[in-house]
Amino acid sequence: MKQVLSILTLLVVTWGFATTRPEGTIVSVQNLPGSVAAGFHIALSGRKILERRLNAPGFADLTGHILEQNYRKMQKDFDRLGCELQFYDYPFIPFDDYYTRDEMSFIRGKVPNKNVSKAMSLVAELIQNACVVDEKGLAQATRSCTGGNRMRASLSTVAGNELRTLLFSEDYPSYPTYFKGQAPSLEMVHKFMKIYFSPTNMIVTVLGEVDSNALKKSIEKDFSGWGGDSSRIEVHKAKQTIPEKKTASLETRRKSQGYVLLVRPLKDEMNAREIATALLFARQVSDAISFQLREKEGLAYSIGAGVRNIGGHYFLTLGMGTSPKFVTSSADRMDNMLESLLTGGKIAESELQRIRNSLLISRRMKRLTNVNKAFFNGLDLLWNRPQNFEEEVDNSIKKMNVATLEKARALLSGPEIRILI
Repeated sequence: MKQVLSILTLLVVTWGFATTRPEGTIVSVQNLPGSVAAGFHIALSGRKILERRLNAPGFADLTGHILEQNYRKMQKDFDRLGCELQFYDYPFIPFDDYYTRDEMSFIRGKVPNKNVSKAMSLVAELIQNACVVDEKGLAQATRSCTGGNRMRASLSTVAGNELRTLLFSEDYPSYPTYFKGQAPSLEMVHKFMKIYFSPTNMIVTVLGEVDSNALKKSIEKDFSGWGGDSSRIEVHKAKQTIPEKKTASLETRRKSQGYVLLVRPLKDEMNAREIATALLFARQVSDAISFQLREKEGLAYSIGAGVRNIGGHYFLTLGMGTSPKFVTSSADRMDNMLESLLTGGKIAESELQRIRNSLLISRRMKRLTNVNKAFFNGLDLLWNRPQNFEEEVDNSIKKMNVATLEKARALLSGPEIRILI
């Protein structure tokens, strides 16, 4: 793949805020009576920020594979507790691509309520063991990471990487080629893990039928018993750029596949109600382009629209996989359909109700398990948002009326960016 159109960029947004938190691991435990099992999530703060700082692209994912190797060595201990762990995302599993975040990576799992404290103690031990990985273990993890992340080569991911390069060239490195099978320096990996897996850099969230106070104290003790860098990687809004030339064209060797990504920056600071408005409008757009271009005309092998938060900024995105010969014309048609919805007449109340119900169901499914609820609680803490922020968004979706939805245009804050592959 090579870039055939150079992109000139213009700086439009400077550094945003940096969060301030107390020293030590941040721990949040929520008692949910009647839970079948507890879910927990450990957020490792500043994923892309640290990779950029240390010039270590891909190290966050690599360390996830190092953790998994050590998990296998300790698996009998975890199995005795009925505990299952996961250390990196699997984009082919429904919803898991949602949890891939530039600002953090994770360790997450589920365990019977009665064994949460013991499981968290084992996780702390697992992390400490992983941080002293040797040459042999690093080589194994590198092979696993390189082979297991080939889904990063999908055209939608290639387009996403190009978007990051355009928007955040100063702050975030793009996803790497995963070392091409050659292990990075062991010294560099140890340096990265000393900072990234420091207790100070972790946010632990747990939900289940548990004694909240006792469990919180137990976790705080377990996650303060080893060394590491004493500073926290503070997440911030990435320095954003908007391209002067708003279309990037990329070539690929895949003769039968092309991809279109249309992006519109949204208002930079959005409350729960505004996010709800953007989500409903994105669902309306997604249904419209999917019905016309895929169901009726058969032009798309994948298509959809949504609202994404990248680098602390919100964007309306429209994506479509199609034949290379239809890439440019499909981009024009998607843009025209978007403009038509933005400027068209009122949506029928019955249609709004259908979109609202569809959106609420999909959002609730993402938070159905305690593991996923723990993820969202951790995300709220990471960004200093109110706890249960997603529920606030849901409540705003329920209350949304036709007049409010028609204000979606006011949320758009910048020009359309096109990435054509």
